[in-house]
Amino acid sequence: MPRPYLILPVENQVRELDAKILLACVAAQQGFSSIIGWRGLVDARVGRFPPSIYLAKSMSRENTKMFQINQNLGHTVIAWDEEAVVHYPPQIYYARRIGTEALKLIDVFIAWGEDNRELLQAHPNFDTNDIRVLGNPRADLLRQDMSSYFDQETAAITREHGDFIIVNTNFGSVNGYADKLNLVRTGGRDTVEGPLGRGASGMPPNYARGLFDYRRKVMQAFTYLVPKIAHAFPDTKVILRPHPAENHTFWRNEFSEISNVHINAEGNVIPWLLAARCLVHNGCTTAVESSLLGTPIISFVPIDDSRYEFELPNKLGERAISATAVIEFISAAYENPMPRYTPPQAQTLLSRFIRPMDETLAAHKIVNHISGRT
Repeated sequence: MPRPYLILPVENQVRELDAKILLACVAAQQGFSSIIGWRGLVDARVGRFPPSIYLAKSMSRENTKMFQINQNLGHTVIAWDEEAVVHYPPQIYYARRIGTEALKLIDVFIAWGEDNRELLQAHPNFDTNDIRVLGNPRADLLRQDMSSYFDQETAAITREHGDFIIVNTNFGSVNGYADKLNLVRTGGRDTVEGPLGRGASGMPPNYARGLFDYRRKVMQAFTYLVPKIAHAFPDTKVILRPHPAENHTFWRNEFSEISNVHINAEGNVIPWLLAARCLVHNGCTTAVESSLLGTPIISFVPIDDSRYEFELPNKLGERAISATAVIEFISAAYENPMPRYTPPQAQTLLSRFIRPMDETLAAHKIVNHISGRT
């Protein structure tokens, strides 16, 4: 009997495509054919396929209609949440990322790790035991024994930029490419009292305004930090990678007169992290990726407020509260270069959020589970 197709829709090419290709390659070894494409196009044509396995990358209320269509067509729905590793407090996470009706239409849930499993099972409308802690193919690509997959891209980046420091920003909620995407719609004014924007979806208004004020102050601290780094290391490029949802023009204008600061958000971040001397960030998923890759991390935390700080990323690497401390940590990365590795304390912390890596890829675990169902 032929295997069902695996339907692998992709929404964010830079973040998802490589991992979906890996999953498809592993599935091919077990006799599965896969359909990979932009989610909008795949979803529009899902009725053309015989009963298949549809692997969703989220389970929010916006997915409900598509899950219902898949169920009516006889497809099996398997789902994970791409954004479950670095997440908001539970009630906000549920409101933003979990659709009550969508939950009822999922046949199998795949969790990144124990934190993700517990978060899902604590949802008041989660009433199934069919949740599997299998990891995620995106984490497979961060294994140090898989880094050769990015060798060509990493080498090309090194040839163009030499030795560089990477600064990743994560301010899409206060520096969105459109004002309506921010937590608060300010219309360019210096206020937190404007109407709430899309970024505040699922949040109590007071929390959203407090978070907006906090993230805006952290962003302002980065506008002070980056020139300090550039001045301290004048012969080294500082590559600033804004979040895809950010207004990149803001950063280009802010640092247009600093010759060794470059704004570049091209391609998958992984080869950039492999090529970089170190990463500077605040509350960014790239800290998780860097930790698994073994790239030195500096978490710049100019304001300490546990109400708004993401639990995981700022605990990875060195924690710096001032520009001076950041520069000292960068200097140490140059003066005492270490082989790339994930420190034991980081491994322990990460093991709760991402299934500990062993000799078996998460992609293999997922395909093995799917194979057992068909």
